[in-house]
Amino acid sequence: MRRLVLVLLSLIFTASAFAQQMPRLTWLRYYQAAAGKDGDLLWLVNDSLKPVLDKLVADKKALAWGVAVPLTHTGEPWTHIVFVGLADWAAAEELAKAIAPSESRFAAGPVQPGSVRDVILRNIAHSEVPPAAKPKYIGIDTYVVKPGRSGDVDALFNEWTKPLFTAVAAKGKFGPWGFSTQDMRGDYTHMVWYFMSDLTALDEHDAALMAIDPVKLRGYDVRLRDATEPEKHRMQILRVVQ
Repeated sequence: MRRLVLVLLSLIFTASAFAQQMPRLTWLRYYQAAAGKDGDLLWLVNDSLKPVLDKLVADKKALAWGVAVPLTHTGEPWTHIVFVGLADWAAAEELAKAIAPSESRFAAGPVQPGSVRDVILRNIAHSEVPPAAKPKYIGIDTYVVKPGRSGDVDALFNEWTKPLFTAVAAKGKFGPWGFSTQDMRGDYTHMVWYFMSDLTALDEHDAALMAIDPVKLRGYDVRLRDATEPEKHRMQILRVVQ
């Protein structure tokens, strides 16, 4: 089964721009580099897509963009993800038109045939403060929420995850962070994502989590498991390369 393991994430881009102006949508495009062609794929992104995406940002038709690769591997075949933050579907149409000529080079290039796929995220909550350091990693948790339980999960995020992330982000290595849904139903329904300047941010996150009253923490976990399909929960860490 394919599942999203990115980034975040809307991820995406220059983190300060992302924190200051939340994109309503994030367009994620996944690529699988042919064997031994990872470097060629990144070169093609920089040579073909970068000028187009930079112009879209300069023209304010896109908010930011970036490229990430898996740091932890989950068995999925994709090797690279390009993410673009967009204000609305009109901007998505502009993006599709702008990158179409460049995409033709990928079809005959270092990309495995038939491997390209897209995910559209709708961003519903995010941090307000830019990070103290440039993010190098993205942590992602994806969930499948049971029908009719989205409101419960939204409330749990605001009660549990938002204050936790705010506290960890105040230490300077964690953020931006946010909460998104797939705009069109895919292998998961909700994603929690967070940027990190280094992986010790995960130690800070774990310490803050363990500092929560055990009874309250157990209650949060019970509510989460009740509103979701726990066996479909996935976690991954990505490395930002562009």
